[in-house]
Order: sequence, then C-alpha cells, then structure tokens
Amino acid sequence: MASSIFPPCDPRLIRAIREADSAAVIAHRNPDGDALYSSLAMASVIRRLGKKAVLLNEGPFARDDIRMLEGLFSKEAAPESLGSNPLVIILDCSTPDRPGSPFAALQDLPRIVIDHHSAGIPFTEEGMSYIVPDSPSTTLLVDKVREELGVPLDKEIADFLYRGFATDTGFFHYITDRTAPESLMRVAAFTAEGVSPYDVYDEMHDGRALEDIRNTALITAASRSELGGRLITAYQGSDMKNARLSDGVYASLLTAAGVKAVVFIKDKGDALEIGFRSKNRSGIDVGAIAAELGGGGHSRAAGATITGYTPTEAREMLIERFRAVMDGTDGDSCV
Repeated sequence: MASSIFPPCDPRLIRAIREADSAAVIAHRNPDGDALYSSLAMASVIRRLGKKAVLLNEGPFARDDIRMLEGLFSKEAAPESLGSNPLVIILDCSTPDRPGSPFAALQDLPRIVIDHHSAGIPFTEEGMSYIVPDSPSTTLLVDKVREELGVPLDKEIADFLYRGFATDTGFFHYITDRTAPESLMRVAAFTAEGVSPYDVYDEMHDGRALEDIRNTALITAASRSELGGRLITAYQGSDMKNARLSDGVYASLLTAAGVKAVVFIKDKGDALEIGFRSKNRSGIDVGAIAAELGGGGHSRAAGATITGYTPTEAREMLIERFRAVMDGTDGDSCV
C-alpha cells in the first residue's frame, strides 16, 4: 500500500537496529500513554529480533491510566550493562532534554529517534531519525518500523500499539480527516490480532480516584470563557501537585458551544505548565503558539512551561496571543 502519511524509514536507521546487540528504550519524562506504550511496543519488537531491550523512564508515573506500568521501567542503566554494541532508541521526544536523566548517562552511545511532534531540535546523526508529524501517535511509527524490520504483528505488540494510539488521539477524537483513513487501517490490523477497543477503554478509564473526579469538576466549574466563547481558560493551583487532571478537563471544556481552543494553566510553584488543545476544524495551530513559548507539540495538542509570570499575567498574555490568532484565522477551514 502506497503511503503518504508513513514514508519509508531511512535504511540506516533500520540497519542500526538490526546490527545492535541490545537497546535502551527511552521516552520522555513525565510520560503519557503514547510515550510508554510506544516504549513497550518497541521493546517487544527488539526482543522478537532476539536482542536485549531495557525499558527506561524518569517518570513520574502520576496518571491513573499509566501508574500500573511503573514497575516495567527502570530509572537508569549504566552503559556497560547494555553490552558491547548497544543502541539507544528515543521515542516521542522532539528535543534532547525530554528523555531526562536516563538519557544523560547514555548520550554518548549511538541513538535513533522516533517521534511525531511538529517542532523540535534534531539530536541524531543524519538518517538516524524517523520523524513524521502527520502520524497521530508515536505507536503508529513504531508499527511502521516493526513492519520494515519484518517482525510479525502479534497480540502483545498490537495491544501496546493500540493503547498508545487511543490515548494520544483522545480515543479517536483528535485524529484528522486527512490522516484517518491510513491510520485506521493500521488500527484495524491491531483489532484483528484480538485487541478489544471496548475493553481497553474500560480498563483505562475505570478506577479513578474520587478526589481527582471532584478536582476535575472544580477546575471545570471555575473555567472562564474568553473572546466571545471561542477560548476557554482553566487553572489548576499548586495545591493539586500530584493530580493529573488534564484529560478530563479538556474532554469537558472542548464540548462547550462555540469553543475553538482550551488553555489549561497548571501552577507548579516555580513555573507554570501550559497545556493547549484546539478543535479539529478550528484553524488554530496550538503547536505554533506553544513553540513561541519554548514548548511544542501538535497542531491540535501542545504544551509549554514558562517562568516569570503570575497565573493572572500568563492568562492575560495567552488571551492576547489567541486573540491575534483567532481574529486572523477564525472560521471553519480544516487544516
């Protein structure tokens, strides 16, 4: 099948995987589902090739839907523990700081990067990255690499691949019309291996702490409508330090009538973590806005961390940025 979304991998990247004796698989710190499930899928592929795979992640594993995975990952590995011919595989990271402390000890080893973020800083040798911003998830890129390596799809790999795709698209919510046909053909192959979308959804949404549900409701209730309802801002105070409430907040606020984008400001004490989401047909590239603030992400989902602003100042600054963008692009064009 000819592919306009998933181009062929560089032969040098495929050769590097084939020739390595072992691999350290690392995704970004403060991981989400796509980061961890792409790691698990990649490690399974490496092991199917008869090689050693070590799963690394700095954490924290604070989200309800990934907390049970923490025991599968180590926080560090010494280079000598990986053998004489190791490879570092970086997943879902667009800048060299994102893998965090596990990568710091291994940064002198050969590495490849597999990622789907639209903005970033190259940190591999030529030919040693597979970066496809059109891909809805990093797991679909791992699936393409698996395919080119000739590793058969099985239920374990398919389950990991599906879960990463489902979480990074908000269970299909953020996938675009243009990327849907080919992406969903890959997802159909996962379900053909026995993955149940119904069961996965229930497993990943059940068991939330009642306190988190209440806090999500409080944040949603205190959100503010801006720019005639086109923008909604929400705020999470520093007293909720261990809460990971973003998914519930975005899911609720993006259903408001007339909304085109949501900004979620989280006070971390020494910095403000800003999350952005925009509606599929809004014409608003929140990844570009995040990049202006030193962050990054995708056109419909992105984030940045900023300092030097109070929450009120940050909110006012962001409203003005969105005002300029919305007044210039407001409409129902699909990008």
